Amino acid sequence: IAGVTTAARLGVGSIASSEAMNPKAMGGFLASGDGSGNYWISNIPTSDFHDLEIWIKSSQQSTWITSWNLTFATAGNTSVSNSQFQSYLYKGYSTGQSNGTNAASAMYNYPCGYSSYGHYYRIYLSNYSSTSNIKSWHGYGGYTNGSATSYVTYEQGGGTIRSAAPITDLYVSNGYSNGSTSYQGWSVFGRRPK
Repeated sequence: IAGVTTAARLGVGSIASSEAMNPKAMGGFLASGDGSGNYWISNIPTSDFHDLEIWIKSSQQSTWITSWNLTFATAGNTSVSNSQFQSYLYKGYSTGQSNGTNAASAMYNYPCGYSSYGHYYRIYLSNYSSTSNIKSWHGYGGYTNGSATSYVTYEQGGGTIRSAAPITDLYVSNGYSNGSTSYQGWSVFGRRPK
């Protein structure tokens, strides 16, 4: 019969929301700032995320070429001494190339930024908030000194932090300790929500 349907009609009430329909964001912003000299990123919250992504710059005002260091720390401590194990490499034009391993409280990186010239390093730290698991990290960066293109260098590193305690602090340092806040910006993001 025209205009008439005999199909059964299903009455549907309210549909319950679910994780599949409303997925959590992959991460979120936690903090940012500008470091002076050798600087700390402190009191990183551990309640909402399993992993961290950290963007940093290290610079100094003394020389074109020098190394810099990265130190992870637990609450109330200045390092996880004797618990950090690292491999690293760098390759540049006039800076040459090198790779190696390191077991110390500070992780070696090369080169460090000079004056106002570009330097950037990105770190991913897994399981940083865990109270039972050891942690792993990987970092990479690029460096060029403006018109002094012979100094362009690629650098990366990674390793493990054999500590069950959450990592809440990060220390960025170099031998000259005279980096400007204008060239040492940093940002921290939580990744992999709990």
